[in-house]
Amino acid sequence: MSDSSTASKLSESKREQILEGAREIFMNKGFAAASMEQIARSAGVSKGTLYNYFENKETLFVALIQGECCKGGSHDSPPSEYSDTPPELILQTIGQQWLTSLLEAHQRALFRIVLAEAMQFPELGQAIEESGPALARRNLAHYLDHLHQRGIVDIADTTLAAEQFFALCDAGVMRKIQLSVCEPTAEMIASQVSSAVKLFLQGYRPQIPA
Repeated sequence: MSDSSTASKLSESKREQILEGAREIFMNKGFAAASMEQIARSAGVSKGTLYNYFENKETLFVALIQGECCKGGSHDSPPSEYSDTPPELILQTIGQQWLTSLLEAHQRALFRIVLAEAMQFPELGQAIEESGPALARRNLAHYLDHLHQRGIVDIADTTLAAEQFFALCDAGVMRKIQLSVCEPTAEMIASQVSSAVKLFLQGYRPQIPA
């Protein structure tokens, strides 16, 4: 391995070390209360080294959050071989994956800190949207197009319908968590999504001509 390759690898390793230290500080203290000195100490590097990689606290925060977004859960489209599977089962799976991903501790911490700093860093809200919700919405809309073409549902705007489905799955869950009212179990999530699937399919059931 060449010296330049080694230096590049070491630089990337050091950058990840710094981001790991920044993650601990930002997630625990928030952006405003965090300092570069605290981050350097948490990362186990000198402040000089820290500033060699990141110009200031703002650029470090943005780099961290954008990197965290890339680690978001997968929202794959339903495979084509599921085309003959009852939509109730497909939507149940999609809904549970969606709600479970929202409830992951990592995602909740990420959402909380970005929400608190959204006015100062609006691009981070967009990054979170594109890395998770927007992707899930597009994939579900594609599946709903498939159901519409088969005459199973009658949906003119599948993008809007996808938003509605995810909203039905949530139906107050995140609010209750944010207010520390409850922490849903797997059984509660399955039951809530099952109700959402039933209501959604009933609402978009094709009308039979009189």
